[in-house]
Amino acid sequence: MPTPDNWIPLRWPSAWVDPALLGLLEGAPFNCLTMEWNASLAPVAAKARAAGLSLVAIGNQAARSAGAAAGLESPSEALPIAPDSVWPGIAIQADGAEPSGPTANPWIDSNGWLLRLAKARSPRKTVWLMFEPPGAPRVVPLEAYLRAIADTGAWGGRWVVSLDSDLRGGLARGDVQALASWKAIAAAVAFFERHRDWSALEPLGVVGVVSDFAGPNETTSQEILNLLGRRSLAYRILEASAAATASLAGFQALIYVDEGAPAPLLRRKLLAFAERGGLLLAGAAWNRADGKPTGIDHPRVDVRRLGKGRLAISKTSDPDPFMIARDVHMLLGRTYDVARFFNLSAFLSYCAASSDRARELVQIVSFAIRFPNDLATAWVPGKYASARLWSLGSEGPSPIEMVPENGGTSLLLPPVPVYAGIELFGKKG
Repeated sequence: MPTPDNWIPLRWPSAWVDPALLGLLEGAPFNCLTMEWNASLAPVAAKARAAGLSLVAIGNQAARSAGAAAGLESPSEALPIAPDSVWPGIAIQADGAEPSGPTANPWIDSNGWLLRLAKARSPRKTVWLMFEPPGAPRVVPLEAYLRAIADTGAWGGRWVVSLDSDLRGGLARGDVQALASWKAIAAAVAFFERHRDWSALEPLGVVGVVSDFAGPNETTSQEILNLLGRRSLAYRILEASAAATASLAGFQALIYVDEGAPAPLLRRKLLAFAERGGLLLAGAAWNRADGKPTGIDHPRVDVRRLGKGRLAISKTSDPDPFMIARDVHMLLGRTYDVARFFNLSAFLSYCAASSDRARELVQIVSFAIRFPNDLATAWVPGKYASARLWSLGSEGPSPIEMVPENGGTSLLLPPVPVYAGIELFGKKG
């Protein structure tokens, strides 16, 4: 039987009481079925156990208790489940319109930042997400399922794959189109399982977000993570409890906007970072006039010179997370970008590398409608010996044309309908 960390989960539909439907799992990567238990599922559970599948009880307390009584396992501390996950995609309002952020770009619902935070808190555990497809009247196309899998897999999590009512019904009837969609879903899950080693790579980013990410700081700090990702500004997470002793190597900017002043040791650490040449964006609770005025007339922060660096203190006790993400990017500039992207819209990216930087990875999840001739470009600093491209579900990689440009390397990409994973090797500068 697979161990919890190796469970590849599927939410078994409660209406699938025919054990013959387990035949759908042949050739699929799923080795764990989550069930909202009822007695009619007993024949399915018996056959699944005989096939070596793990069974996990989900649902409300009554369903979990009934499942436990029937011998199903229960999620535990050994299996972190991230709360408040969402169906990934461009958010749709009740009237069917697409809401926009202050940039007028469509608003993207993603779980990438949530998985980043969960991994920072539990670095040795695989995190499950348990979101479900939207219900009627929305139609859930295959591309939406693939995007949900990519949005989870790119950031190292596992989605408890859940099927909408149309797909469940089609599979139960043996519908040809439904079976084709099922095979594509299974192939996408298998793709990220084959690349599970990618989740061990370390996130790249010159911006650090320092917070306890809890209590009165939860909403603001977590939304900052979300919005930095939407700007394709690569960041790393530093929990406040450990930041005072953590290495700040590689950071060019730090954000600390928690309510209340930082602990003395952390405060000294952050000030020393700025004095050495970094940018520190702090909340109004900093409340001390460290540094010297620069004369910069900024609408939201008081920018001060501190040693070789800068200290930017918020002018309001309730800063807008969108503006924090924007301001730190504008103050820092584009010099330290980990990657830049062209001819892409409504997308998210995640950049990571091995500890020796011999291998780097740039992942792109697209949320836009793409067309066959929509070629894209990714730019990365430095030069590389080789690069290769992975597409969702592909068995093998394809080469990428690399063009030296602006002191770095432009990577010429084919259309990115949902996902692209770019591996880079042998960085030369």
